[in-house]
Amino acid sequence: MSRRALVRLGLPTLICLVLIGCATAADAGDGASDAESPAVSPGLPPVPDDLPGRRLSYPRLLDDPEQGARIAAISSTRPPRPRTDPEIEGYLESLTLRQRIGQRFLAPVPGTRIADGAGSVILDVAPAGFILYPWNYRSAQDVRRLTESLQFVASYATPGISLLLCADQEGGRVSAFRFADFIGLPSAAALARFADPSLIRSAAHITAAQLRELGVNMNLAPVLDLYGIADGSIIGDRSFGDDPYLVSRFVRPYLDAYRESGVIATAKHFPGHGVTTVDSHHALPVVSTTRAELADHDLVPFREAIVAGVPAIMTGHLLFDRVDPFYPVTISRVFLHDLLRHELGFEGVVVTDGLEMEAMRSNYSLPETLVRLFKFDVDLILLYRDYRVGEIVDMVEELIAEGLLTEDDVNRGVRRVLAMKREYGLLGSRR
Repeated sequence: MSRRALVRLGLPTLICLVLIGCATAADAGDGASDAESPAVSPGLPPVPDDLPGRRLSYPRLLDDPEQGARIAAISSTRPPRPRTDPEIEGYLESLTLRQRIGQRFLAPVPGTRIADGAGSVILDVAPAGFILYPWNYRSAQDVRRLTESLQFVASYATPGISLLLCADQEGGRVSAFRFADFIGLPSAAALARFADPSLIRSAAHITAAQLRELGVNMNLAPVLDLYGIADGSIIGDRSFGDDPYLVSRFVRPYLDAYRESGVIATAKHFPGHGVTTVDSHHALPVVSTTRAELADHDLVPFREAIVAGVPAIMTGHLLFDRVDPFYPVTISRVFLHDLLRHELGFEGVVVTDGLEMEAMRSNYSLPETLVRLFKFDVDLILLYRDYRVGEIVDMVEELIAEGLLTEDDVNRGVRRVLAMKREYGLLGSRR
């Protein structure tokens, strides 16, 4: 039976099994004492009006001749192929092309239960994982049921390949989980006041342990942006401070605590968002920092993170007009290939910030963005609100059919995603 047939016929059976084994909070009646879901933090995206996501109408990819010429030029790029690993190749071969494309995406969870649509998404496109937000749950018990249910369905769709389940749990004002029985941790700026790496390690260990207990295996933290004043702007107190060498002292203890806890840490927002107070959710920040200035300041903590073995780095939607005047970091060959991969030697997983953020969607077409993401080896593309992952996968399939992307462009990133999953115990036996 095909995967798409399984979506139509197999999902009800799977959902029934999940609901029997993992009842929702409303049905459980177990007297859970967790607090009500918190108000959304200022640093998190706004609660969507339409949780399942609105259906988008896309123009034909090559209707615009100028856009078509740009995409065709990008498509001639032939990045180096990553080193092959027999075990990873075996997992790769077990996936259909559509599933391999899916493994390049982190998707939002529509609603609060597997039956609200996430199960269909897993069976249709097999995304690498999901991001959880406060509107997906009311209690810690809800989170545990949801993560267990998601992994249960994934075990049928992609045997042996578990999901990445991630959240923004930085501490302070950006905390996806605020439960009565959770230890609430202060902002990075508040912790950094003591200039004590052991304190950072302890705080990171507490956060990672609490995430693991919820079934969340990836955190979109630490924030390594440098920022001088601990105010309430887009970075502000989310940053450990403005001294690149002090912040660098915190990096290894933070990453060691996560690695020991079995939770993936994600350094963000490369190469540094702290220089601007413009929120890329709403507009494209333009920065006039030079490449030399970046190397001497903002890149110092990221360089330390790479040396310390950070598994994932998130890009910032920032335009550095004196480095690449045409494209923001997330789709810039200069930043992705030349700087991050080659100069800094990062071989791990590159993650985008939310693709729906206005910094991207208001300035760059979706087809061109996707081509640049795949060609320039961004491995995980984060969707959090408006884009349906199935429709985006459809678009990537069309780009491949048009000859603008290749299966190798897809596979390079899947290999890195699978390698990271293996490192953190998310690959098992294939039936």
